[in-house]
Amino acid sequence: MPHRPLAEIMRGYLGSLLSALALGFLLYVGIAAADSKSSDERARFAAPADGDSSLRFTPLDLADGSKLTLISPSRWSDLAEELVVSLNRTHNEYTERFERIPAFSTAIRLMDEDAFYDLTGAPTWTNAMFFRGEIIIPLSNTKPIDIDNLDRSVRHEFTHAVLSSMSGGQIPGWLDEGIAQWAEGQEHPALRKALKSWLKHHDPVPLDRLQGGFTKLEPAMVPAAYAQSLLASKAMIKAFGFKRIGDYLSLLRKGVERPLAFESAFGLSLADFEEKLGDSLKTWAKLPDSPEEAGVEPQRVE
Repeated sequence: MPHRPLAEIMRGYLGSLLSALALGFLLYVGIAAADSKSSDERARFAAPADGDSSLRFTPLDLADGSKLTLISPSRWSDLAEELVVSLNRTHNEYTERFERIPAFSTAIRLMDEDAFYDLTGAPTWTNAMFFRGEIIIPLSNTKPIDIDNLDRSVRHEFTHAVLSSMSGGQIPGWLDEGIAQWAEGQEHPALRKALKSWLKHHDPVPLDRLQGGFTKLEPAMVPAAYAQSLLASKAMIKAFGFKRIGDYLSLLRKGVERPLAFESAFGLSLADFEEKLGDSLKTWAKLPDSPEEAGVEPQRVE
């Protein structure tokens, strides 16, 4: 699916939100196309624009046997060290929440943004992606690096790596994206506005439309899909906690079908959960807009 038209549409719906969200899996086609590039272009993928091709490889052993390698041009070595500390802390937090994470290996690659966008054809608002087991971060050579936003993006993409390991790659798209957004910290206020606008004229997005990603959705539905995924995941975290979510992901990793795994882990069917979630979202959408709206949560779903 061509992704530049979608990027233009997304900008129209979310504006500044798009610079905050790391929508990695929307770019699958663009990165897959990069596999066919020439060897010279592949070299640019790893080389900084100023000609300094020296790379620093920083290995990190994480809890439960997982391994992380951070790959960066030498000039960004201080930044790489900060990210390593942040990711080690993030992984430890997930280990405490889920109690156990199956060992996995991943890498984080920092690269010059001009080479990144030229090679992948990705929209310029993309600030990170998780693809084929590697987190890729484009950085500017000319502008100051927003450390807080970069850290949010890395946590988002690293969460995809954790959830992929826990579920054997079978986690539903809405839960995968929702927890990854939750991991960023404070949500962007445009999210709820996008969803409330959608719910004024539509029902909530069916979860079965969000099982494998959002690339096949109608463009007008995409912003609401991201917001709904976040709120649905927050409802799951409140109602069941990370331990039971981890049990669900473990069942998926063992090959249990999604509906059966959901009911086994949470004690209600996915259909019942979706119905309760939908009722909750409709009630929330009717609340009047107010400065405090960003703090309103859909009611607990059990």
